[in-house]
Formats: sequence, structure tokens, C-alpha cells
Amino acid sequence: MSISNFLKVFSVSCLAIANCSVSSIAQAADANVIELTYSAAQFQCGEGNELVDIQVNVYRNSQFVQTLSVEDSVYLPINSFDDLTFQYNFIDAECAPIDNPEEMVLAPEDPVPDLAGVYEQDSLQEILDGLNEYEELFIVELGTSDSESSAYDFQDVVMLINNKPAFSD
Repeated sequence: MSISNFLKVFSVSCLAIANCSVSSIAQAADANVIELTYSAAQFQCGEGNELVDIQVNVYRNSQFVQTLSVEDSVYLPINSFDDLTFQYNFIDAECAPIDNPEEMVLAPEDPVPDLAGVYEQDSLQEILDGLNEYEELFIVELGTSDSESSAYDFQDVVMLINNKPAFSD
């Protein structure tokens, strides 16, 4: 993402783009900047078990930031991941997410819930094994709160948190 796109996302104005840098914006915001990438969505419903298009509204300190679709990324100045909240929207689907989706952040060294991937997904451990030490997974269960269900896999929405994003000028 270019600096100009970054500025657009956060409605930050600079008098002279040439004098702006991402690090100065992060310092001005007194926050760390992360890159949040919506990596995958695996939720099926309806008679044909069709994959659902899930869009995610991202909020920072209760302020709307951006709507993400799979493969979208956003740079966010945050003090803590707890600054962020999410709203999940099923697009043209016969079903809806549960009222209280379960969300979890996992770093490579964290203990991993013993949940197999369904629908030919990699397990959470396999995904974590592929991360760099500065990356984390944000995983969401939207279909059920029943931990005994085979659909309870925390892979309905999978996002990559990059705590050391590289910026292009």
C-alpha cells in the first residue's frame, strides 16, 4: 500500500506528501502500525453448502475504518489489538452469523486449540507454523458456539496480523 492510500484510509492530510512518512504518522498517532490482511473465509450454508462471501467492517476505538473482503489489507495505528472491533456481514446468503461470534488471536508460540480444519482447510497449527515471529492470526468462529460441533473450527474468518509491516513510498 502506498503512503497516499494509507493517508486516505485514515483521513490524514499532509500539506506536502513528499515530507510525510508512515513512521511520522505512527509517531503522531502515538501508536504502533499493524497491517491486517483478510486471508480467508470458509463458511458454508444453504442447500448446496455454498461458500458465503463474508465482508468484515473494521472499527478502531468504535470508529469505522474500512470494509474488508478476502485478500484486502488495511494499515492500522493501534495501541492494542483490543482497540479494534469487527462486524461480519454475509453477502447474498441464506444464513447469518451467530449473535456473538467467537474471536481469538494466536501467535506462533501460543498453545493451539485442538481443532481440525474442515472442508480441506489446513489445521490452525499448520497455519501458525507458516508464520514469522512478528505475525499473528486473528481467527473467528461465526457458525456455532458448540465446541463439540464439527463446524466449530475458528476458520470462518482468518486474518493475518503483521506487526512489522513494510511500507512503500
